[in-house]
Amino acid sequence: GMDLAKSYEETGPAAPLFFILSPGADPHEDTEMLGKPLVCFWCKDHSTFTVGTGRFHNISLGQGQEMVAEEALEKAARRGHWVLFQVSNIYLVAKWLGTLEKLLEQYSEESHPDFHVFISAEPAPTPEEHIIPQEILENSNKITSEPPTRMLANLRAALYSFDQDTLELCIGEGEFKGILFPLCYFHTCVAGRPKFGPRGWNGRYRFSARDLAVCITVHCNY
Repeated sequence: GMDLAKSYEETGPAAPLFFILSPGADPHEDTEMLGKPLVCFWCKDHSTFTVGTGRFHNISLGQGQEMVAEEALEKAARRGHWVLFQVSNIYLVAKWLGTLEKLLEQYSEESHPDFHVFISAEPAPTPEEHIIPQEILENSNKITSEPPTRMLANLRAALYSFDQDTLELCIGEGEFKGILFPLCYFHTCVAGRPKFGPRGWNGRYRFSARDLAVCITVHCNY
């Protein structure tokens, strides 16, 4: 697992946090969970760093998102927000990575002290395909999580991803808890299936913690 809170302590306007993704990792979910209990440096209020409060900008980088990313970065540096750049297909933004490098250097000084940048990308399959600028990697604190490999370890990870507040969300608390465990068990089974190849699937899909979180939300609503 990732000790995200400890890694966060070593970040700041001049030191982004770089997620090196393993299958099933969800940096958006993890980063928002980290931002919920934090307090603003300047105003000392309890307006947490989440998408809902407008102080957390989650951007999936792809074709046509460069301007959106630059505007979010400028706003975040000025107002002390968080920005998460999720790079799902790095080749779509290969030409813009040099601009990102310069902007990160520019905003590393004289920005709001609460300003933080998070970047996520999967590791390149080969050294030749590694195109993220060296300076971005050198200035970033890098974090990764190796996914559990055994059924029991995966089941524990699924269950422990929900805190006490989640368990008390539903009016029918007993029924809610009773079905939450089978949902986590089912998710664990499904998440481990791709290693057996395409048999039984119409397509390959990486089931992540966010998929499980959506299932639990739907379960709570019902």
